[in-house]
Amino acid sequence: MNKKLILPFLLIAALSGCKPDDDNTPEGAYETGVFITNEGPFGTGTGTVSFYNRTSGEVSNNIFEVVNNRPLGNIVNSIEVHNEKAYIVVNNAAKVEVVNVADFVSTGVIENLGTPRYFLGVDEHKGYITDWASGVKVVDLHSNTVSATIATGGQGPEQMKQIGSEVFVANSGGYDKDSTLVVINTASDAVSATLTVGHNPKALAVDADGKLWVLCNGILDWVTPANDTPGKLVRINPTTKTVELTLTFASASDHPAGLVTNEAKTKLYYTLNGGVYEFSITASALPSSALINRSFYNIGIDPVSDYIYGTDALDFVQNGYTLRYTLSGTLVDSFQVGVIPGNFYFN
Repeated sequence: MNKKLILPFLLIAALSGCKPDDDNTPEGAYETGVFITNEGPFGTGTGTVSFYNRTSGEVSNNIFEVVNNRPLGNIVNSIEVHNEKAYIVVNNAAKVEVVNVADFVSTGVIENLGTPRYFLGVDEHKGYITDWASGVKVVDLHSNTVSATIATGGQGPEQMKQIGSEVFVANSGGYDKDSTLVVINTASDAVSATLTVGHNPKALAVDADGKLWVLCNGILDWVTPANDTPGKLVRINPTTKTVELTLTFASASDHPAGLVTNEAKTKLYYTLNGGVYEFSITASALPSSALINRSFYNIGIDPVSDYIYGTDALDFVQNGYTLRYTLSGTLVDSFQVGVIPGNFYFN
């Protein structure tokens, strides 16, 4: 290249936010598809993000490091897309990596967190991050800095759901136990209500009627199993902040996980004792038989295809798999991803 053109070229590249020189990822390569977070080996190595292209069926693994020439860190817990940015929550590294969702080029890092779990984009300017160490972090999305911390009054805040101007947060119990769900007013960033549900609530879903469902894991005491309590599925009216229905699982050893809905939001799905169960939002009793008789580390449902996605972490050391099923429980296909695949984002 002509030396006289080097400086202008670099200036143009910087202003246009071009990708690293050795990245051949086309613009918009990750704009639509499915992201899968892979936790990575616990305590060592790095977590990753995989991408499944619905159109071509192609799987791209470790896309953050491929594009940005550096690892994500350990453990990659979840991913959320907001304002054309993807927010990747890296648990043990105490940070959230921010990338352009279309090409996965890094645009910033939210750092100095404690034990982050999930990100939620509240509006154009503000986001929330649940942090087991302190509560809910309020984030300025323009500067990628934490502006405040909201104490949830409970242990291990986990998943969040926004309904109108309020955000519902499940206090999962973290390393201990809890039974509460808190409501945050997004205008004041303050807790406006606290509801008691069941032991260790973790997963949330909103149905077609606008009702909020809470899946409580129950207490799982590895040291003293006699202290175990069964999980619960709870329906909440988000307007009145009241519990409308509580369904308790049959056995103290029943600890359900991974609550998701179909695209129509008329059915709920969760995992329990090596199976995937389907529950109609109009039902008054829990199902007795599984839709899919297979154990998964986590599940999700693609609103585009209405396929159930399940992750198999195998031995938690080698690369795991994602499997796809129809809503009738028929296996469609599977593909290899990273070590300990966990959460999904369907873009």
